[in-house]
Amino acid sequence: MGKFENKNVVITGSSEGVGQTIACEFAKEGANLFLANRRVPERTMEMIRPFGKEASYAICDIGKERDVVEMAKKAAETFDGKIDILVNNAGFNGKAHLVKDMPLSDWEYTIKVNLTGTMMVTREIVPYMISRKSGVIMNMSSNTGRRGIPYRADYACTKWALIGLTQTLALELAEHNIRVNAVCPGPIEGERAEQLVRMHAEAEHRSLDEMHRSWEDVPMKRFVKPEEVADVVKFLCGSESSSLTGQAINVSCGLIMT
Repeated sequence: MGKFENKNVVITGSSEGVGQTIACEFAKEGANLFLANRRVPERTMEMIRPFGKEASYAICDIGKERDVVEMAKKAAETFDGKIDILVNNAGFNGKAHLVKDMPLSDWEYTIKVNLTGTMMVTREIVPYMISRKSGVIMNMSSNTGRRGIPYRADYACTKWALIGLTQTLALELAEHNIRVNAVCPGPIEGERAEQLVRMHAEAEHRSLDEMHRSWEDVPMKRFVKPEEVADVVKFLCGSESSSLTGQAINVSCGLIMT
């Protein structure tokens, strides 16, 4: 029997990258999955089938309130109102701008998706947890939620704010036996990390080699693996962490230590 056998898990942003890995790891441990994405998560659904699982899903742009409301209703119907775990992974990386050059539309869009979207998803799912006096919520922050980064003010501000949201929710929901924590990954191996390197290289007028060298200033001399983030998420959602709430855990190969 898996660690999360028959637990009902809602995951946003699971069509690729770390969200996809988190979905696969929960399926491997026996969880029932409901995936919320901007497009059909076909590849993720294929990847979890070897574990004997068929995920339900909803097409959902978390920056749109109507999408979020409908997604939460569908998730609740799928699980007969029993939602054990919510993983708020969906987000937008933003574009590379110095603050002095930041278009207001870019700033507002990043906040709408990363912060307001996470709040709305949580707002719609939490009542189902409160009714059962049980639940775990995981928010995906970032190492930039611990330390600012040039050219990424919009993204960094939303990730700092997610830690504040995590702590506030932990205080509000503790009496209902609902725990809320955040994970703060450093750069994660994969195509998204390469996209970020290219984006910063272009914005900062530096070569890709220069940018790679600057990003390799990590004590463990490597980026985080998606599986390592998923392992921490599973730990924080499991019984071993039953006393942990309101925490923001760094998963950064030593890049961030406070």
